[in-house]
Amino acid sequence: MKRILVILLMTALSASAAFAQNLTLGGYFNSGLGVVVVGDEELFLKAFGVDSDSNGYRFRLNGSYQNEARSAGIRFRIQSQRTTALSGTAASGAAPADHTHSVSGFNMYFSVPIAFGFVNFFENRLNINAGIIEDSSWQTADWWFNDDAGEGLGVLLKVNPFDGFSLGLGAYTITQLGGGANNVLARNIDARVDLENAKYTIGASYTVKDVFYIGATFRTESTAGGASVTGTTATIGSTIDDNKGSSMIVGDLRILAVPNLTAVVAVAADNLQDFDNRGLMFISETFAYKINDELNIGLNAVQFIYQNGSNMSMLFNLWGSYAFGNIVPRLDLVYFLNGTSDRATTAAASANPRYHRRGYAPLSNAAEHTVLSFRPSVRINIDGRTHFEIGNATYIDSAASNQTFWGNTSERITNVFYLDFRWSF
Repeated sequence: MKRILVILLMTALSASAAFAQNLTLGGYFNSGLGVVVVGDEELFLKAFGVDSDSNGYRFRLNGSYQNEARSAGIRFRIQSQRTTALSGTAASGAAPADHTHSVSGFNMYFSVPIAFGFVNFFENRLNINAGIIEDSSWQTADWWFNDDAGEGLGVLLKVNPFDGFSLGLGAYTITQLGGGANNVLARNIDARVDLENAKYTIGASYTVKDVFYIGATFRTESTAGGASVTGTTATIGSTIDDNKGSSMIVGDLRILAVPNLTAVVAVAADNLQDFDNRGLMFISETFAYKINDELNIGLNAVQFIYQNGSNMSMLFNLWGSYAFGNIVPRLDLVYFLNGTSDRATTAAASANPRYHRRGYAPLSNAAEHTVLSFRPSVRINIDGRTHFEIGNATYIDSAASNQTFWGNTSERITNVFYLDFRWSF
């Protein structure tokens, strides 16, 4: 009996060791605190994760498991973060009731935004994914959008017939919401969708090693995001996301031929189903050059073109950083023509100050509104996985002399001093 128990124990330990060898885990935690000053009237504290762009905090655990032959496996993500609202629906950014757990008034929840299995055939030339899918094969590499046409709950078929070329076809019944909504599904997981109302996607890319990359994804109009956008009032000029069920195409071109140079141009067109009236296009440029091991400089830009006749919005972000060992000072200068910072328009926005790299959004009726922003910061790298960032962001929002945002005031200055922390594992 003892021998049998020893054999069983050794077998179990061997199986556990083999499982652990094929299991990969990783993730991060991010949170921070800002001291916000708005003009001469408001001063308050705001908890915010600058790095993850999340209210309060974000905890993310990514995992994957593959068999010995690496021909099949699963990928998953477990995530927790503060909701963006205390009540509401998933589409409004709040947690659905079955995802919410209230502890002494602190509304928080865990979600599983990614959980899918995959099978590879013909030495990875054919790949089939099924479940709650997130795939980055055709994700743009620009600073503003940094995404694709979106996945969700469904099936994705990918083929790589020859090196450098990738093609994918997807069909989804439910869309995955954005990061502000904790990436939860837009509808109940048992929702049924007619064939013509499902979300269908196609993605393709071609890479010439050390020369260039070009890729694009397209999605059809659908009810996978909760409801069709046809016949409804769309917010023209809102930042593009994957929550509305609109038809969209997005792609980017990357230059890979110059060492130490990052050069990306991304282009997207949203609301294709009614583009003449509600269409939005953006062109995003990302340029950065590593001069040496210490000095980096870059220019980020984005232009928004509204089909409803609103003036074009243009944002330019010039930045530079210099590393003194583990201490990295950086300066960001931003000019946004025909746009505002998030603190400029509504009371709701003023409750959610943005003091991070994506803290700007175009107006739906942009006209002679500008933002000038200065953001000095210092990152302290404790090690390769942990860093603090201390910074001060100042936004100067201005309207034309014949316009006002805040009663009789045509200008508002907002200042945020912040401390941000991130630990990766």
